[in-house]
Amino acid sequence: MLQLLRNKAQSVVIQALILIIALVFIFWGVGTNMTNSRDAAISINNEEISFQEFQKSYEQAIAGYRQQFGDAISDELLKGLGVKQQVINQLTQITLLRQGLNTMGIMVTPVEIQTAIEKMPQFQRESSFNLDAYQAILSANRLTPHKFEGSIGRDLLSEKGVIFINNFATTVRDAEISEIYHRDQETVTVKVVQISPDLFNDKIVVDPQDLAAWFETKKDNYKTEQKIKVQYLSFPYNAQQENITISDEQVLAQYEKDKAAYQIPEKRHAKHILFKTEENSSSEKQTAQLKKAEEILARARYGEDFSTLATTYSEDQSKATGGDLGTFARGRMIKEFDDAVFSMQPNTISDIIKTQFGYHIIKLENILPAVTQPLEEVRATIVTKLQTEQARPATFQMANEAYEGIIAAGSLQAYTKKNTEKTVIPTDFFSRTSPPTDLSHDAKFMDTVFSLKKGELSSLIEDPSGYFILFAEDIQEPAPPKLEAVKEQATKDFKLAKTKEMAKETATALLAKAKGGADLETSAREEKLPTITSGPVRKNSPTPDPALPASLVDQALRLGAKSPFPQEALAVGDDLYILQFVERNLPEISKLDETAKQNYTATLLKQKQDRLLGSWLKHQEKNAKIFTSKNI
Repeated sequence: MLQLLRNKAQSVVIQALILIIALVFIFWGVGTNMTNSRDAAISINNEEISFQEFQKSYEQAIAGYRQQFGDAISDELLKGLGVKQQVINQLTQITLLRQGLNTMGIMVTPVEIQTAIEKMPQFQRESSFNLDAYQAILSANRLTPHKFEGSIGRDLLSEKGVIFINNFATTVRDAEISEIYHRDQETVTVKVVQISPDLFNDKIVVDPQDLAAWFETKKDNYKTEQKIKVQYLSFPYNAQQENITISDEQVLAQYEKDKAAYQIPEKRHAKHILFKTEENSSSEKQTAQLKKAEEILARARYGEDFSTLATTYSEDQSKATGGDLGTFARGRMIKEFDDAVFSMQPNTISDIIKTQFGYHIIKLENILPAVTQPLEEVRATIVTKLQTEQARPATFQMANEAYEGIIAAGSLQAYTKKNTEKTVIPTDFFSRTSPPTDLSHDAKFMDTVFSLKKGELSSLIEDPSGYFILFAEDIQEPAPPKLEAVKEQATKDFKLAKTKEMAKETATALLAKAKGGADLETSAREEKLPTITSGPVRKNSPTPDPALPASLVDQALRLGAKSPFPQEALAVGDDLYILQFVERNLPEISKLDETAKQNYTATLLKQKQDRLLGSWLKHQEKNAKIFTSKNI
């Protein structure tokens, strides 16, 4: 969606909408079918979303997860994430949003659509809209102007609707500001006793019988991976490619066809200085960081060396290289940062740019113009691609004939005995995570291999290098090992388990005595445990107190004079902590400056508007007629 909805990305509902409409190339054409057919994937108030449209959105969602977590993300994990239901919900929400806006009479004019498209950087050449670029990009993405402009119209309609709905939430009361200010700025002081399992290491004596008994209850934790032993025939494409000649004309034609793939977009080389903040940083933190940024910006513009300033003051990892971010294309950085960099001229320094990471000062070093790789640079790649394409049918035919021959012969061994020119490649036992070097490491390929049962012949399996036929000779199922095989690790784990038990017993006893009226510090001293009094700690403090882990600050803030102890010892990793409330200090509202007040007002207003929009969408859904096909 456009910028207004991007600004509301913290709302769960809005995040769902943005996944669908942030990229106009991803999803288009929803709502064009009003036939009320049950052949649709989803029907919302008789407006249909086809299976094709649903599948396109689903594939884009999967691609998004793979981009975020890497291609190694398993199908099982994707299933656990409920991606399919997410997409159903998202498509339903965005359709309801648009329908509701149409009902309210909110419309978008053709002029507004034209203006929005002309401003899109993808279609600009030399800082102005280029019709040829527009048509070429749409064609490359298999979009017609009618469909694309329709998607932009829906995007603009959503923006208008959000503005309209937000106009019903425009004020914040002083009492609301006071409440959030007190919550953010109140501090507590607590006594802290830390009980670490390491303190009990010297008290653990490993008895062989105790270790064996413990291992019996934990042996499934030491199970080996499933392993498989196969024999296989390989039919690589490159065996056929040697006999395939590709002409210069074919190479040139393919180059022209794929020219867009060989375009290297404009890149920019930039450095930056970052003063970190977080979404929930206090107004004081925001103000302090902004002031630092303003001071360093003035020094940079006065002529001080930018790299030196970055090394000295930046709070980003790039400080080690003078703030250097290297070269990058548009879209690689967060939007606010990206927009700033791609609007700058070389050797200039930006104003202060605010992003979700904090305050940035950017220096643009230089611009690398967009170029198209010349034919000679990509000739070898094109030749290989064409050879592979031409080799695929012949390779498939060879592999298929071999497969039919194996079926006719009754077994792989019988087939190769008759066809001695075929070489069966045997493997030793291997796991999914450590396949043989000559076998494909592709995740889907491995899924197929490990789906075989002992004595089972696979069908033809294709991977980027060719075709394979595999026979599962033997399988080793996951099994718990004998204790002797993992004794060293099991002994370490046993000792840790016992020390954790002792730490838990000690912490529980100490807390019980303190709750019963005993002095915590005295009781801790008897166990040779120190008691440390924290400084005043508050929510989201930029400087964590060394006595209190940051993850326990919220727990500490819940304590008070009437409830000075937590219900039980608090865990951070393997360590346990006992806290005792000492005192609480509330901030004076008179110390809230105007800048901080404005920040609080903006935060509260955004929360109100998000809740209002979310409630409106829920109301639309409650009153809608929604049908979801069982075939999705």
